[in-house]
Amino acid sequence: MVPEPQPGTVIAGRYELVEVAGRGGMADVWRGRVCGDWGFSRPIAIKRMHAALALQTPYVKMFVEEARVGAALQSPNLAEVHDFVAEDGNYFMIMEWIDGIDLGTWIKWHAQRGESTGWELVAAIGVGIARGLGSAHERQTADGAVVPVVHRDVSPHNVLLTTRGVVKVIDFGLALTADRPEETTDAGVVKGKMSYLAPEIVSGGRPMPSSDQFASGSVLWESLVGRKLFDGQTDYETFVKLRECRVPPLRALRPDVPPGLVTVIQRALSAQSAERFPSVRDMGRELSMVIRRAHSGKDLHGLLARSVVEARRAMGLGLRADDPSAVTPVAEITPTAAAAASARSGAPKVSEELAGPARGLRHRLAALVRRW
Repeated sequence: MVPEPQPGTVIAGRYELVEVAGRGGMADVWRGRVCGDWGFSRPIAIKRMHAALALQTPYVKMFVEEARVGAALQSPNLAEVHDFVAEDGNYFMIMEWIDGIDLGTWIKWHAQRGESTGWELVAAIGVGIARGLGSAHERQTADGAVVPVVHRDVSPHNVLLTTRGVVKVIDFGLALTADRPEETTDAGVVKGKMSYLAPEIVSGGRPMPSSDQFASGSVLWESLVGRKLFDGQTDYETFVKLRECRVPPLRALRPDVPPGLVTVIQRALSAQSAERFPSVRDMGRELSMVIRRAHSGKDLHGLLARSVVEARRAMGLGLRADDPSAVTPVAEITPTAAAAASARSGAPKVSEELAGPARGLRHRLAALVRRW
């Protein structure tokens, strides 16, 4: 059996585990510190793969790939990966410690208070997301070739808001890149959270940078409205909504949102990828223009930072954080609810290859796509 680490354990002679900060479906995230000479110490995050998955080669490869991709990306709006350690059957990713909360928690905090999120702050968050994803989509290899990294799992829980008002896109565990040593996705399996998949992916297409843009638009819509844009009682129902790509008018739900911001989000959520922005950088620039046209003169970084601190204090989070993988358990789609949902709706019959209530990292959509 792979040994379970304990507080005080030192990895690779320099990384000390302090306490578990979050537990997820694939890994635990520990608050830790790097211990150097002459008493040097610095806070770090240590992501440790679950013992059961550490015995399964496909998941180990995914974890290694997450570290490889993360180390190759550099942006103020991405979490830094410092090191990777394999020790005593355990696998650890040494990362930047980010003091803050995830966007999903921030949205939930506003909902619990019965108030809407500030549209200027949501637009500013969108700029940060776009800059982080832009760095991934524009990644260059040592010889100068552009080899995009497609995140594939853009969602509120994979966007961190720091206590300094900075936006950071995290968790490239499902990322797709052309220079991967070997493919880690089985044929017929789609990775990512169902509610944020782009229409081309649920139709059987290959993920691309514009798919991340669609997911970003969905995240911004959710940030303004307070609920998921595409959500059903089963994965099948969610699939149908994604395939139809019907986006409720945003102004009807948030009359205070300026037309410019509505236009940006609607374009990012276009069913056809060719109708979206040419890149997430262009989307980010348009969001910046919306903020500038408002002439508010507000210190949005400061306002966001204060709201993060207040939300964390009010929700009693302290230094603990929810690892985003907690909402993406490793699960394949199973039959029952999907078949029942299709029967109720009069949709084409769904075979028992399909899954119902589980929402996870892996979705077998091939059979569903063939029957649509």
